[in-house]
Order: sequence, then structure tokens, then C-alpha cells
Amino acid sequence: MQTSRRGRHVLRAGQAIIAVLLLLSLTTVLTACGGNAQVQQQAAQSKTQLDQLLQHAQSIGVPSASLQPVLAQEQQLNGTSAPLSLFNSQPVDQYYHNLATRYTQLQLQTQGVITTTTAQDQSLAQRAMQDFQTALTRQQVAHLPVQYFEQQFSLNQSLLAAAHDPKDYVIITKNAHSNQQALDALQTTAGQLKILNTTIQQMQTAKIDITAMQTQYQNDQALLTAATNIQSFQTLSTLIDAQYQQAIVTTTLAIPYVTAAKLSELATQIAQLKQYGMDASAYQKRLDADHATMQQTKTLAAYQTFAKQIDADIASMHDTLVQGEASYLIKQFHQEVDSWGQAHLYHDSFNGQNYVLDAGYQQAGIGSDLDNALANAYTPDDYQSVVDEAQNALFNLHLMEQDYSDKTPYNQVHATDMAMLDHYQLQGKQVLMVSLAEQAMRVYQDGKLVNSFQVTTGRNELPSVPGVWPTLDRLSPTVFKSPDPPGSPYWYPDTPIHYAILYHWGGYFVHDSWWRVNYGPGTQFPHYDTGGDESFAGSGSHGCVNMQEQQAAWVYANTNWNTMIVIY
Repeated sequence: MQTSRRGRHVLRAGQAIIAVLLLLSLTTVLTACGGNAQVQQQAAQSKTQLDQLLQHAQSIGVPSASLQPVLAQEQQLNGTSAPLSLFNSQPVDQYYHNLATRYTQLQLQTQGVITTTTAQDQSLAQRAMQDFQTALTRQQVAHLPVQYFEQQFSLNQSLLAAAHDPKDYVIITKNAHSNQQALDALQTTAGQLKILNTTIQQMQTAKIDITAMQTQYQNDQALLTAATNIQSFQTLSTLIDAQYQQAIVTTTLAIPYVTAAKLSELATQIAQLKQYGMDASAYQKRLDADHATMQQTKTLAAYQTFAKQIDADIASMHDTLVQGEASYLIKQFHQEVDSWGQAHLYHDSFNGQNYVLDAGYQQAGIGSDLDNALANAYTPDDYQSVVDEAQNALFNLHLMEQDYSDKTPYNQVHATDMAMLDHYQLQGKQVLMVSLAEQAMRVYQDGKLVNSFQVTTGRNELPSVPGVWPTLDRLSPTVFKSPDPPGSPYWYPDTPIHYAILYHWGGYFVHDSWWRVNYGPGTQFPHYDTGGDESFAGSGSHGCVNMQEQQAAWVYANTNWNTMIVIY
């Protein structure tokens, strides 16, 4: 039986209505099972916040390599999608909830990278500034022209005071390293200029006209003062070398006299090598051969050849000589430190033990630093730096010994303070002068005493570091966190500090110590504190310079980033 046309039309209409109804039902189901829109929005917001934080991290100088783990995890998350669930929205909601959680965790991870990178770059900048100051001090003591570098150091101090982000600290580190390298080049070039001046003086003694050479030398001195970078010092070095060669040619007529002077110089250096305990036998043979050759030298050409040979012999000895001097001075330093320390023991009536008074100069203090510098020295400039540092350490040690015997009250000007200011050219600066022998601080402004306090410095195992140090950070307030783990004899709980001035890279501060009552002589050793915290007040610090809170407040309020800290 066939269906009528009207019947077929009604059938097709009914099928269409059913299809529409099914489509509407499916849409409703899909919509109902698509998940909570608020949860999805939270996931989207978390991703946006993460992207913004990552962009911020890159803008402040966090290296891309440090952020790569976070970026990789985010990319992996971005590649996922919500599960398909027609009749249950819970899996979809759980997916977006987990996604929001992971993006939030990555935000925390990114913030951790920012914090760690900033702290690391800050430490590197502080270390670079300390090395810059050490190099600057060496050249100041040598009375070299360092006015430009003093200005650069002050500029870098201002940058350090204002620094917040990794890129700020990276700029400071780069500037400090560049200036330190230039200072090393200054020292090398100044040494060449000194040799040229010696040759000019020899020419003058030999009755040779030195007018032109003297003018060149004066011009060289002006160029040395004006030089500000490695390139300018290298250019000047090349010029001085050419002038020296010219001087050698000019002294042809006076070669016998100049040769005798150079032989004397060679003999003096050999004697120094022997004093330093170095093997000088090879150089002694050269000297003996040079003496014999000089007796047989008759012609002008022979004299010229002979003079060049002596110059070569002296030059070949230079590296060995400076290396020997560095080793000799370090050995001398340790011997003097040990000898004086054992001869001036402090008897602690609190526990009946004896302690050395020069712990800051022992291995626990700068003794190990000097040994490491010598062990890591490679070039002649490295060894020369060790020589300079050892000489300054010996100078500081001798002043500490002198100060120990000085009965001048702690709150009056000390002769040793004045000697420190003069030696390190600090008369025009503000200085916190810390006496290890007296456990006292005297504050000087332009060479004038303006205040004084009793302090407590580091215990013998962790002594305060003697030397001339810059201000590396100023914190008020802050919290000190122990670098040692619980169970260590040096561990301490998180400690709030009101006023702290970083004087040495590695966590050495001048700061208030509210847990102490007693300060002054002997408090760096085990003792009974009359009113402080028994757990922490009964011994010296961990290398810091501790002060009474109100006195530390005065020091903090009346100093700045250009204040120098001198400990001896």
C-alpha cells in the first residue's frame, strides 16, 4: 500500500521536528556539561598573571636560561585541553581547577627565581665592589693617580644604593670589574714609567743631555693621570716602551757607566732572591758571565750587545723576583702573627682558657685569604697584588700591636688611627675605625674624631675581618638568617636587626645587638653578660661588629654609602 503525498509530507515534517528536538537536547546537554565558567576564568587569569610575571622577570634582567624551566612547564600546560564529558561537568571543572593551581605554582616558582637571581647578582656586585675597593686602596697606598677611579667608585656606590633588580647589579659588577682591571693596568704602566725614569737618571749621571727625555717623561706622567681604561693604559705602555728603547740608543756613549749600573741592579735583585729563599744559582751564573764579558768588551758594538743582554737578564728575573717576594711576605706575615699572638695571650677568667688577641690575622681571618690569593696567583700582576696585600696586612698588624700597648682611653684620638688614615689616604672621608685590641669604634669625619663607642667583634673562630672596607649595603630593619644549619655551634634563629651596615662580602655587618648588655675589652671571648640573652650574649659575634642599639642607631643615621669601615 502506498502512502499518499500528504501522508509523506506529514512524515517528513515529523522527522524534521524530531531532529530539531534531538539537536536542542544535545546542545542543552553539552552546555550543561561544559563546566563552571568561574573556574575557567580563574585558570585564564592565573595564566595571564604568570605571563605578566615572566615578562616582568625578563624586563628586570633575569636570564632566560633561569626562566626556561618555568617556560617549558607553561608550554606543556598550554598544550593540554579539557576532557570531553557530555553528562558530567566535574572532570571539566577539575581540569580547570588543576590548571589554575599549576599556573599559580609556576608564579611562585618564577618569583623564587627572581628572588634568588636578585640575591645572587647583589652578592656578586658587593664582591666586585669590595675587590674594586681593595685594588683602589693598593694604588692609593702606592701614591698613584687614582682620582678618576675614586670618582668611579663613588658613582658605583650610588648605583649600589639605588639598585633593586638583577640588571642593576649586573651593571655595577661590570663597572667594578672594568675599573679594577684598569687599576691593575695602571700599576703595570706606572712600573714601566718608573723604569724609564731610572734610566733617565742614569743618563743624567753619565752627563748625557736628558732635556728631551725629561719632557717625554713629564708628558707620560700627564697621560698616566688622564688614562681611564685598559686601552689607554696599553697605548701608553707601548709609547713608554718605545721611549725606553730610544733611551738605550741615546746612552750609547755612556754604555760603560750604564752597564755598570745595570750590573749592580742585577746583583741587588739576586741578593733579594736569596733573601726570599728562591734558587738564584742560574741568575748568579748570568751575573758572573756578565762581569767577565764586561771586562773583555772593548768596541761600541760589543757594548751595545752587552747592554741588551743585561736588560734581558734583569727582565727574565722580574717574574721570579715578584713571586719570591710574595711567598716571602706571606710567610713573614704568618710568623709575626703566630709569634705575637702566643706572646700576648688573653687569659679568660670566665672559663680559664687562653686566647690569642690577633685572631683576625690568623687562618680563621685574613690569613687564609692571603694564602688563597697566593695559591691562585698566576701572572706577575697577580703576584704583585699579593705583595701589596701582604704589605698592607703587615702594616695593619703592626698598628694593632702598637694599639694594644697604647693606654689612651678608647674615646680619644689614637696615634694608630691617624697612621691608618694617613697610610690609606682617608683623611678627607668619613671612617668607622674599629680597634680589635680595644673592642672600640671611633668615628672620624675628615680626620676629626666625632664619636666613639665600645663594641663586640667576632669570636676567635669567626673573627671580624681586618682591613679597609667600603659600605656594601645598608639595611634598616632586616632579619638575619643563619648560614649554618641547626645543630651547628654557630647556628642562630632568625634574628630581627634594626640597623645594619654591610662592610665585607659574605655577611659581615656593623649592627645593633639588642641581646647584649656588655661591650668592650674581652667581650669577644666567652664571658658572663650581666643582662643579655644567655644563649647568645656570652661570646663574640660571628664576624660582625656588634653595638648597643641606640649607638647603632646614631651610626646608621649619621653615615652614608660613602662611609669607609677600617678594622685593625
